[in-house]
Amino acid sequence: MADTKNTNAREQDLAASAASQTIVVKLGTSVLTGGTLKLDRAHMVELVRQCAMLRRQGHKIIIVTSGAIAAGREHLGYPELPKTMASKQLLAAVGQGRLIQEWETLFGIYGINIGQMLLTRADLNDRERYLNARDMLVALLDNGIVPVVNENDAVATTEIKVGDNDNLSALVGILGGADKLLLMTDQPGLFTADPRNNPDAELIREVHTIDETLRKLAGGTVGGLGTGGMATKLQAADVARRAGIEVIIAAGRRPDVIIDLAEGKSVGTRFLPLESPLESRKRWIL
Repeated sequence: MADTKNTNAREQDLAASAASQTIVVKLGTSVLTGGTLKLDRAHMVELVRQCAMLRRQGHKIIIVTSGAIAAGREHLGYPELPKTMASKQLLAAVGQGRLIQEWETLFGIYGINIGQMLLTRADLNDRERYLNARDMLVALLDNGIVPVVNENDAVATTEIKVGDNDNLSALVGILGGADKLLLMTDQPGLFTADPRNNPDAELIREVHTIDETLRKLAGGTVGGLGTGGMATKLQAADVARRAGIEVIIAAGRRPDVIIDLAEGKSVGTRFLPLESPLESRKRWIL
């Protein structure tokens, strides 16, 4: 009974905290696997629960998911493959179906339908294809369907790859006219130094300007399973904030992190959007 009362009170707080928002939730491989070699279904359902709660409050949710290659590797029994583009495409081709099936099952627990979108940079560089992708994304949202987006790794070549889901999530945020982009990772946010080897490193709570000093702090890839790191998250934040989107980098395995960020609580590193969002065509050019 107490848990029910707490949940109801939390939902009332959410309703009062903000008007309806469009929120992009980017989930990195490290968040979905917990640093292991396979998907952590228990944590995935917890992430879905938070998204479902926000949906009940009238927010629109877009998921940008990593994990296809990890899912493919798990399904095939962790084969030893050469480190080539073809091997990654093989794993993505096997894993993408498994990954979307997991999301469909988990969102189905809450009676929420999902729609898969697989994109490459070519879909976003061409004006007509960009508009088609935008129209489909908006149609899904307007019909109460959660878009689940990933890069189409099975067919993407070096020339047409976005390259990482951090930057893809920024582009998807622009496509969907998002208010917030939540970059969920295995770190609490951006620090003044590498917290793994510097005990004096402090979390940067708010960023107003992205400059070379900040880029040096971002460093490179942290984990071995994903394709992004703090550097790509900083790139994504720079693109999204220029389009008027608030960006937050936070730990994806922190309890209720998605709900807390939707409420505007001080969690992770927040990048303030520029005051005047760019109009539609300038967003596409960006």
